[in-house]
Amino acid sequence: MSPERRDEEQQLMHLKLMGWRHFPVDLKNLSGIRCLLLGAGTLGCEVSRLLMTWGVRKLTVVDGGHVSMPDVLKQSLYVDDDCGVPRATAIVPHLKERCPAVDVEAIQMEIPAPGNPVSPSVLDDCERLQTLVASSDVVFLLTDTWESRWFPTLLCANENKMAITAALGHDSYLVMRHGAGPGTRSGNMDDVIAQIQNLSTEDALGRQRLGCCFCNDTASLFNSISDETVALPGLTSIVSGKAVELFARMLHHPEGIHAPGDMAGMDTEHQLGLLPHQMRGSLPRCDLSTVISNSSNDCTACSNIVLSEYRREGLNFVMQAINQPTYLKDLTGISNLIKSDTCLKLPASFPVNSGKLSSARCLLLGAGTLGCDVARILMDYGVRTLTIVDSGCVVVSNLARQSLYTTKDRKTPKATAILEHLKERCSSVVEGIQMEIPMPGHPVSSKEAAGVLKACERLQELVATHDAVFLLTDTRESRWLPTLLCANENKIAITAALGYDSYLAMRHGAGPGTNSEGSDMVAAMNKLSAEDVLGRRRLGCYFCNDVIAPVDSVSNRTLDQQCTVTRPGLASIASGHAADLFTRLLNHPDGIHAPGDIAGKSSERPSGLLPHQMRGSLSQYSLLTLVGYSSSSCIACSNAVLREYRSRGLDFVMQVINEPTYLEDLTGLTELMKSADYSRVEWVDEVDDEEFADM
Repeated sequence: MSPERRDEEQQLMHLKLMGWRHFPVDLKNLSGIRCLLLGAGTLGCEVSRLLMTWGVRKLTVVDGGHVSMPDVLKQSLYVDDDCGVPRATAIVPHLKERCPAVDVEAIQMEIPAPGNPVSPSVLDDCERLQTLVASSDVVFLLTDTWESRWFPTLLCANENKMAITAALGHDSYLVMRHGAGPGTRSGNMDDVIAQIQNLSTEDALGRQRLGCCFCNDTASLFNSISDETVALPGLTSIVSGKAVELFARMLHHPEGIHAPGDMAGMDTEHQLGLLPHQMRGSLPRCDLSTVISNSSNDCTACSNIVLSEYRREGLNFVMQAINQPTYLKDLTGISNLIKSDTCLKLPASFPVNSGKLSSARCLLLGAGTLGCDVARILMDYGVRTLTIVDSGCVVVSNLARQSLYTTKDRKTPKATAILEHLKERCSSVVEGIQMEIPMPGHPVSSKEAAGVLKACERLQELVATHDAVFLLTDTRESRWLPTLLCANENKIAITAALGYDSYLAMRHGAGPGTNSEGSDMVAAMNKLSAEDVLGRRRLGCYFCNDVIAPVDSVSNRTLDQQCTVTRPGLASIASGHAADLFTRLLNHPDGIHAPGDIAGKSSERPSGLLPHQMRGSLSQYSLLTLVGYSSSSCIACSNAVLREYRSRGLDFVMQVINEPTYLEDLTGLTELMKSADYSRVEWVDEVDDEEFADM
């Protein structure tokens, strides 16, 4: 096998692991499908990278703009050296650096749009776009303005091409797939004439067509180039992840573009879960809804009357739509109606405290898939002091999933490589530390003990000198000591964790207050309260629902058991939510002591709800907000554990590391499990043989 082929096999390893454990990914179809991305900006950068993570190897990217200084933080692929360079030129080497096998064609071109000034090359641009859509299998509409999506939407409906729209508001979003183009009604007429005059309201399979992104738009298009949608930084990652996952799900559906729309809560037997038509979400309300809408008879982009006119007049029709603002409205019969909220141009409503963000000292534990995304999003929010801890080195298989690394980083410590890539975007205060986090269930020998103690002391110092800690590591056990230290120091802690198709983003509760009796030092160890210093019940940590102590989850396991095998878009979604959760917490007047909000609850704060936990599922397209309180038996933040840590210090930590059952004995979980086992035995004994056989 050639070195290039070997590298490509390693880049695809995560998809093969998905196939072995969960779902047989169609790698041949993915590598051969031709994706056209319209827009190489905030969404275009993220979507193109995630498509490569899904195994797509044929990309065409269209953009008419240049990289500017503000783009470097918002648009994940560009660096300072790209400023002034056309995006269509700059994006190619950045994609090739991450995946040498990808075939990228980049085209610098403005997309003709109704209501905008006509350039001398507009006819050539129209013809070029026609050719591009006709030769592609799927089109991603990722442009900044609503009207620039009109002509591509028309072409996709005419050519019956898959089309995915991703649109950003300030703090809300829309992700949707367009429905199939129309079929033709049977009749005694020439096929060519039927394709123009006899279009059906159904698709080629005889089903009601799903709508496009303009089907709820009840007014003619307008020039919105002067309007700028300033989206919250975490929103782009969430939307891009959902758009790419929607594409992958549609590609694996046997009916492809003709597949009906699913709604959240429906049952499905497909391993990739539901296939919705539209997803609409809001960060302040912490909600996600799936919507189905059929093609509208008066749609300005995909209705039969518009398609018939386009097929009859060709580019003359397009030029008339571009030059006459009321033409499409008159053609489709729309008059004096108000534009709906399909176009998510919302005013800024989140008063971000830039001073708090710029001065916040954030410690990121993990520089892998989650660490890369979270670090970049935090810098986009305005965080300027980052310390990143990781013990690994960049390998080829990381390049597809970990957004900051390139082929030149191979064999480089991640803590070093991520530092360089972040400084390429912003010369802020960033420190990278190569260090292994001590973990329960990983016993150490007497020769290793001194090194582990030193690592524990370093971690103690890091947590104490930072304002917030992000737990972004791959294993459960590596989160234990940081969780304990954050509870002890009363530090903000944010956890992001990935399953195969589900994710968790949560903030840990505050540390305990003390009862007033006795001296301060004695109270800090022996008189810990079940409440925080504000007298509120403490929210739980990542371990509060666990009934077993963390153990070694890496050694003596096969490759697919060692790796967290996740769907490629999941990390972007979880990272966006984690960074947004931190920003909301930092802007809340009660900070770490803020109570947990639940979706559906009203909030008078401009920033919206501040949940305790968010648990999402890609297969079910659900987003749950949960509140859990600190458990008296928690192995990480309970008073019993904190009391022992404050009394014995690192001797306690070393005992936890070397004795797997110590935490369970200390917190009473051992007795709890014994009583649960006894209860099960008691229950079985009370059932007679005949009743047991019936069950």
